[in-house]
Amino acid sequence: MNTTTSRSALHTGRKAAVAAALALGLGLATDKPAEALTIMLNFVAAPTIDRAGVGSTPETFASWGFSGMSLTDIRNATLAAVQNHYLGYPSFATNALSPLPAGFELDINFEWSNGATAPTNGDTEWYYMAIGDANPNVGFLGQACLGCVRNSAGNSSVANGTIFGSTLTDSIAGLLSLATNNEQRINLLAGTVTHEIGHGLSLVHPSGQAPNPGQSLWSVMATGASPSLMPSIERTKDRDFSYAEFSTLMQTVGIRQVAVIPEPGTWLLMALGLVAVGLHARRTTPAAGRPQALPEPALA
Repeated sequence: MNTTTSRSALHTGRKAAVAAALALGLGLATDKPAEALTIMLNFVAAPTIDRAGVGSTPETFASWGFSGMSLTDIRNATLAAVQNHYLGYPSFATNALSPLPAGFELDINFEWSNGATAPTNGDTEWYYMAIGDANPNVGFLGQACLGCVRNSAGNSSVANGTIFGSTLTDSIAGLLSLATNNEQRINLLAGTVTHEIGHGLSLVHPSGQAPNPGQSLWSVMATGASPSLMPSIERTKDRDFSYAEFSTLMQTVGIRQVAVIPEPGTWLLMALGLVAVGLHARRTTPAAGRPQALPEPALA
């Protein structure tokens, strides 16, 4: 084989190896790629009206009794609880009753905003769940259009950026006497947000108790009215979707593989591998004017 050709091939191989290692590192370091759908938890910044004509005004939560939590803390905790309901559901690997395959999660994202702003994750399709005091008070905890974000075929029937429902904080505040700590107050709020988003994704009220991995015999889609007739105290618990409800979500939203985030030790090994590639390249660089026999590049 021609020496010049061999050197060129080796150089190209080394560049490819380094590029592959860097690509691997960047791929692992980057957040999950943007998905098709984001639900924005819109803590309204000004009076707004949802698709059904229900109005909301800003809520500061000053009267809710949260201890040591700022407004941003409350919003972040609400988002985390909602995400856990939808994206933290146990898989079949840890719960034999779960319909979710191991290594997968629902194909949906969530963010909170203070007003009708677009998501920051790059998603091109999003809808708003308004969160605020009812304007005027309507006497219920929240509402959303059934199946308008995703119907049984996985399609939307509302325009991108629609406020498809409302979580009404003044009505929820009527249950605060049941809550004795921050966690229970967040459960009251986030449970209602999760519930109303569930309606937008085609879930209906169950007829009673339903097996689920949460803290209650009632699922997060249960309600105090008929047909569920759930006691109000259950709202302070971390309820979850029933296994049957989550199976419906998997059909309407779809699932995606869970991104693998490397442990710190993995980053160290990857960095050492890149250093080794560089040292190997320096040691085997041909001296000027001296043809050398070049080995085949090793695969890490």
